[in-house]
Amino acid sequence: MYTKIYNSFFYRPIALIMAFSILSLSFAMPAGKVTLSSGTPILLETTQMINSEFLSIGQSIDCRVRFDVKVDGQTVVKAGSIAKGQVTRVESARGLGKEGYVEIQMKSVRAVDGQMVPLMSGNIFREGEDKKTLAWGAGIFLCFLFLLVKGENAEIASGTSIDANVGVDMEIAVN
Repeated sequence: MYTKIYNSFFYRPIALIMAFSILSLSFAMPAGKVTLSSGTPILLETTQMINSEFLSIGQSIDCRVRFDVKVDGQTVVKAGSIAKGQVTRVESARGLGKEGYVEIQMKSVRAVDGQMVPLMSGNIFREGEDKKTLAWGAGIFLCFLFLLVKGENAEIASGTSIDANVGVDMEIAVN
């Protein structure tokens, strides 16, 4: 008899806790969804120095989201998220004073629910300094060795801002 009373007092609270846990899990509120509209601006910044001398076409470039992107007060893309870009045009500096250049097109960024958000109009283009006039002028009047003068490679400093926009309307799950 003593064990029967002890067992009922012991097991009853455990059963209540387990029942409450199961019920609270089954009635959890579903995550809401918001629409991230095409054209929504996203401010990005480069995470490292980019130099045309060390790049090739198709190479992936990482940038970072500067500020949270919010829709209806809900964060859909967090600040610090990595955005992916791709080198679309590049050439390093060459002889005869020809400058280098680089163009990067931003492709996508990850939303808070894990979806990849396509980006548009997030291109950045830089040219190095053109030294053709110096090379030709000095080469003709002083010495032909000046024709070997190279232009400067294009550089994009770390922290350079890039204005990108969301490419398509998307449903983003938020908490």
